[in-house]
Amino acid sequence: MSNLAVLEGVLERITYSNEENGYTVARVDTGRGADLLTVVGSLLGAQPGESLRLEGRWASHPQYGKQFTVENYTTVLPATIQGIRRYLGSGLIKGIGPRIAERIVEHFGVDTLEIIEKEPKRLVEVPGLGPKRT
Repeated sequence: MSNLAVLEGVLERITYSNEENGYTVARVDTGRGADLLTVVGSLLGAQPGESLRLEGRWASHPQYGKQFTVENYTTVLPATIQGIRRYLGSGLIKGIGPRIAERIVEHFGVDTLEIIEKEPKRLVEVPGLGPKRT
């Protein structure tokens, strides 16, 4: 058995998804270059804005060109300011959109996700976030 290749990136958009079998065609930003990469395979549950660690194989489709065939994946919490901002602002968390995400990340920086998980009461420190939203 050959080794699987590993690809890490942010799921930018889902082009096609079959709810019955989970087969998905998606576009991923690896942060290396301007072009998004096409990934295909079972990505059931993955949402745009999430950082993913994909394992699979590179292939060349006769019609669609180079693409990455996913055999399995895991969600990875983003480690950069830009990644955290995109993750929080993607709509994954009810009540937090791009503007609120921007304010939270501006206030806490790269510690944002750790603070949300371990000290969520500190969110009231963010200007414009009241107790109800936090």
